[in-house]
Amino acid sequence: MDKGAHFYKCDFQVHTPRDLRWNGTEAVTDDERKKYAQALISACREKKLDAIAITDHHDMLFAKYVRQAALEEVNQDGAPVQEKNRIVVFPGMELTLSVPCQALILFDADFPDDMFSLAITALAINQSDDSQSRTAQVERLNIRTITALKESLDKHEYLRGKYIILPNVSEGGSSTLLRSGFASEYKSMPCVGGYVDGSIAKFGNGNRGIVSGKNKEYGYKKIALFQTSDNRRENHADLGVHTTWVKWAKPTAEALRQACLADDSRLSQDTPQLPQLYITKISISNSKFLGPLNLDFNHQFNAIIGGRGTGKSSILEYLRWALCDEPALGDDDEGIDFQAKRRKLIEKTLLSLSSNIQVEFIKNDVKHTLRRSASEKSILLKIGEGEFEQTTEEQIRSILPIQAYSQKQLSSVGIRIDQLRRFVEAQIQEKLDTIIRKKNHLKQEIRQSHTQREKLNLLNKNKDNLIKEIASLSGQSKNLR
Repeated sequence: MDKGAHFYKCDFQVHTPRDLRWNGTEAVTDDERKKYAQALISACREKKLDAIAITDHHDMLFAKYVRQAALEEVNQDGAPVQEKNRIVVFPGMELTLSVPCQALILFDADFPDDMFSLAITALAINQSDDSQSRTAQVERLNIRTITALKESLDKHEYLRGKYIILPNVSEGGSSTLLRSGFASEYKSMPCVGGYVDGSIAKFGNGNRGIVSGKNKEYGYKKIALFQTSDNRRENHADLGVHTTWVKWAKPTAEALRQACLADDSRLSQDTPQLPQLYITKISISNSKFLGPLNLDFNHQFNAIIGGRGTGKSSILEYLRWALCDEPALGDDDEGIDFQAKRRKLIEKTLLSLSSNIQVEFIKNDVKHTLRRSASEKSILLKIGEGEFEQTTEEQIRSILPIQAYSQKQLSSVGIRIDQLRRFVEAQIQEKLDTIIRKKNHLKQEIRQSHTQREKLNLLNKNKDNLIKEIASLSGQSKNLR
C-alpha cells in the first residue's frame, strides 16, 4: 500500500465505563475492561469507523485497553487484522476549563501509555483512582484561556507537538465557546479546529458565519469542524452517528492540524467522492537506467519528485507505453518526434533485457492487471481473479483512457483548439458518454412518440369520417322505416 494520505471515517468523542454519565454495566477488573474494549472495537468495525478518540473527562485510563484491543483484533478467518486496516485509536481527554468552556485534547495515536499520567499531571488534574469504576467528580480546571492551556502543555518537551486542542463550538449550551461575550477568546485562541456535539447541520447562520471566518467581531477567524457522537452507552447506539472524514498519512496530532488548515480537501462531513478508476501500482522487471522498480500509487494524487536526470520522466513514459497511450498531438513533426523518443527509450532500456512492465489499476472496485512485454510485443490483461489473456491497444485504451502530456506537449494545449478540447473533455469523458447515450435514447423515444402521434391523428380522422357516415346511415334508415 502507498504511504500517502487517505481518508478515514472518525468519531473523536467516545466515552467509556469510567464516565460519570455512563449508561451501562461497570468495568472494574482488567478482564472487564478488556472485554469492553474488545466490544467497542467490534462496534467500530460494524459501523465502518476507521478511527476513534477515547475522551473521558480528565481521565485516560481506558485508552490503553482500547488500543490493545485494536492491536489484537482478528478478522473473520481468525487471522490478525493487517496493520493498514486496524482501527486507529487516539488517546485523549475532554477538559472542563475555567474559560468557561469544554475542549477536547487529542494526542498522537502512538503516544506512549506510560506518558498518560504525565499529561494529566501537566494540566494539574487530580487523577482518579484506577481501581474505581468511575472517575471522581469533575472539577473545572484553573485554566482561564485556551492560550494558557497550550502554554501549560508546551512547557513539557514530551508533550510539545504531540497534541491538538479542539474547543467545543456546538450550537447552544453552556459548554460551547460560541456564546455571547467570548468573541475575544475565540479570536485569540491558538486553535485551527473545533468539535461539535452532534451534527453541524444544527448551526444557525450566525455561528456558521463565525466558524467560516466571516465575522469581524470574531477576527475573521476560520476553523475546521469535527462532528462527534459523544457516545457513552454500552450498546454503542450513538457511536458513529455523527462522524467526520479526515485525510492523513500518519495518525498524529500534527496530521489533524494540517487537515484543519486544508479542510476543503482534507476534511468532510459526508463520504468523500473518490475516483472509481485509478492506477494502484507499476512494476518494471528491469531497466538499464532504473533497474527493477516497484511503485505504489495513491488513490487521489501522486507527485514524482527528484533532481534532473533521476528518472521522473522515464517512469511516466514507461507508464504511458504500458497503457498504450496515444500521442496527444497529431501527425505533425512534434508528434513524430514524441513517438520516436518513446520507441528509443523502450529499445535502449528494456528491449535488450527482455523486460516487461506491469500496471495494476482499479475500475469500479474490480482489479485489473496489465502486462506489456518489450521483446515479445505482447499485451496481456487480467481482470479480477481471472487469467491473463491477450488483448489489443484499442481495448486497453477503451478500458483505461489516460490523459498524458510531456512538458513540450503540455505547452501546446493552450494554443491548439483540438488539444484544449481533449484536455478538458478527457476528465469528464464518461459523463459525456452517458449524456450522449441519454440523448440517443431520447431521440429514439421522440421518434416512437411521433410515430404514435401520427397513428393517433390518422385514427381520429377515420373516427370523424365514421361518425359522419354512421349519422348519414342512421338518417337514411329512419326515412326508409
